[in-house]
Amino acid sequence: MEAFTWWSDEHKSLADEVGKFVDRVMPRAEEAFWEREFPRDILASIAEEGYFGAGVPKEYGGMGLGATGACIVIEEVSRMPGVGWIFGAAMLGGWHQVIDFGTEEQKKRFLPRMVKGELGAVAMTEPAVGTDIAGIETFARREGDKYIIHGKKRFVTGTGVADRYMLYARTSDDPEDIRRHRHLTGFIVEKGMPGFTIEKINEVMGFDNVPNGYLSLVDVPVPLANRIGEEGEGWRVMVLSLNYERALVSAQVLGTMRETLRAVVSYGQRRIQFDKPTIDIPTNQFKVADMMAKLKLARLSTYYAAQRLDSGQDAAVDCSICKVFNTDVAVEVGVEAIQVMGGDGTTKFYPLQRILNESKVAQIAGGTNEAIKLTIYRMGLKAMADDFKMPHRVRHSKLGVPITSADRPKKLSKIDEDSLLAVLAEDYRVNPGLYMSREDLKEAFDVSDTELDKVLLALESKQLVRLHRKGEAITLAKATYEGLKKANPPEHYRWFPPWVKDEDIF
Repeated sequence: MEAFTWWSDEHKSLADEVGKFVDRVMPRAEEAFWEREFPRDILASIAEEGYFGAGVPKEYGGMGLGATGACIVIEEVSRMPGVGWIFGAAMLGGWHQVIDFGTEEQKKRFLPRMVKGELGAVAMTEPAVGTDIAGIETFARREGDKYIIHGKKRFVTGTGVADRYMLYARTSDDPEDIRRHRHLTGFIVEKGMPGFTIEKINEVMGFDNVPNGYLSLVDVPVPLANRIGEEGEGWRVMVLSLNYERALVSAQVLGTMRETLRAVVSYGQRRIQFDKPTIDIPTNQFKVADMMAKLKLARLSTYYAAQRLDSGQDAAVDCSICKVFNTDVAVEVGVEAIQVMGGDGTTKFYPLQRILNESKVAQIAGGTNEAIKLTIYRMGLKAMADDFKMPHRVRHSKLGVPITSADRPKKLSKIDEDSLLAVLAEDYRVNPGLYMSREDLKEAFDVSDTELDKVLLALESKQLVRLHRKGEAITLAKATYEGLKKANPPEHYRWFPPWVKDEDIF
């Protein structure tokens, strides 16, 4: 594994050690894959090495290497079939949630168990609830020092083999709580609790020896001590945990992409067609070059996101971006790799078919890429608001064309219909196809929103401006043709480039 310059010596040593570990146990992992055997012995070996504690603080028995350490481990172990999914589920099944939201008692109770290799899982999805996770129907009602949980969960990776399940349930049906996302609560539900059973094990592509299934909860009593965070705080616990989940899924496909490239390059160097190795065919070299570029970019985005998580920065956009990018390019790399290897690439005797299947599932795990893109858009607009701010543009006094101005106009302390119409008309000369936003207008006038709305409504009633609203709020304004006519004579808006002849103008 290539180390990054900002990694600590401990991170670099971990990467080297876990890489050698995976090389040693890879034969056993492939054997378990072919036999469709859950790799308990490999997971036990991972626990013996302490890798389950890569991201757990040292005071609770872990390595204290944060999200970066966890990503390093999952990148390497994901080179093996199936193992990465279980390792990731164990991390997501309470690791981040307990560290960030758990009480000290919960940290002392759960984290050492995680470090020792106790398997965990996360249970969010339900039969009728997928991407719309706020619609969770599984309900938990408080009864003294316990909660009674009733409902179902599905697509739970690690079903049955996991001992603890980080589960989210509805604790309120109050419309105001739902509106404010205060209707969900997080719990750790443990194997053996009365009424907690497995309903079904799925057959999922890429999960040949990894159990994924449905959970049934029939009036399951869960101690108050297993509630993670306060009642009604489940949405926040869940959303923040998704940042870690997306970082880990991103790191997971890095390992599979590396194995893909290993297979393709080594195969192409040894496969002879037309009297030369197929790796020497230019079209194959182009494909391999694209695969290498995508892997390099994917690793860079993943460990940048992990670094932001470890430094306490808001990494929601970064984790979402690398999850979408990595899983999409992992599928692209898988498809192209099979094309380079031809018929052999389609067989199970090489790892490409399995890896492509796993990569496709990764596009859905941790939230579908389509849903995550909405998150990137919405949160990205806020995070990059200064970068997206429209520059102030004015009409150049000599050239007559719109140019960017470093100087903002002096704000007017009074507003009336004529002054507002004049501003809108001048904006027409610079941005004829655009409306002016409320923020644009507030940069021209030092007035209250009430005063601004009063004048805008008056102009609208005279059909001199056209307004755009979001709900009841006025958000955008633009002068109508009548408004432009009232503000200035027609000659005020005319402009022609120097090369246009006078005789061609009417």
